[in-house]
Amino acid sequence: MTNTNNMNSRISLALLFVLLFFQGAQAQLSSIRLRMEHPDSLVIASHRAAHLVYPENSLKAIEEAIRLGVDIIEIDVKVSSDGVPFLLHDGTVNRTAVSARGPLETMTAEQIKKVKLKNTDGTDSDQYIPTLREALELAKGKVYVDLDLKTEKVQYLVPIIQELDMADQVFFFDSDWDVLDHVRSLMPEAQLMPRAYSTDDIYKIEKRFAPAMVHIDPSFYTSKTMKACRKFGMKTWINSLGDLDRKLNSSPDPKLALDLVSPGARMVQTDLVEFWVGIRATANSK
Repeated sequence: MTNTNNMNSRISLALLFVLLFFQGAQAQLSSIRLRMEHPDSLVIASHRAAHLVYPENSLKAIEEAIRLGVDIIEIDVKVSSDGVPFLLHDGTVNRTAVSARGPLETMTAEQIKKVKLKNTDGTDSDQYIPTLREALELAKGKVYVDLDLKTEKVQYLVPIIQELDMADQVFFFDSDWDVLDHVRSLMPEAQLMPRAYSTDDIYKIEKRFAPAMVHIDPSFYTSKTMKACRKFGMKTWINSLGDLDRKLNSSPDPKLALDLVSPGARMVQTDLVEFWVGIRATANSK
């Protein structure tokens, strides 16, 4: 009887742990959703997940970004020769793979699953190129996902998102508006983030997509652009990548970061995840 009671206690504790973990993840996602939906709340996107710590677009990089408290994980998606979506940014696997070479699109899923990734310092890691499904299963219920489409074969992506019931947690980014039209034709409820190249594009994007978010560039990050975005209820995405991230890495001055968002952009993509999560707390407390 004692052994049975001990076993029941262990099972109860395990179930309690699972329940608490699930509730904690749901609370985290609920907080992110509130920030995403509030026009003045700053949200932080982790570029290729936490790739300064682990291989870019890897499962460990996604786990680390979630642990650091980002709102959005940006990942890049391509499709294998036999129709399986995987995470990869470049035209080939040459830069990020340990030994494999060539375009991912020419490889089968079985071949890609065997490709090991390099660490950020160039050494061999224990990570493999993950499938989109693996990445989304890891992110489900925890964090928003920005799919940077490196493929036009979106018909292979959409069913996975629908099967995982993640339409409210995933959004699609592309500079090619025709690709986004294709996404919406397959998935009318899809969240889209088109890229604009001018203030006039904001009006075209509203008419064509009526999206909740839009990607802009510094060249037209002006009061006129922000006025148009606010008029249409679009949350505006801007990059800290490149020069600003390099400056912040060498001199982590919060003023430099706050200057980026002061004109009104409220979605920031960065490589410096931990720093910008701290900036988010400061900006959203005002």
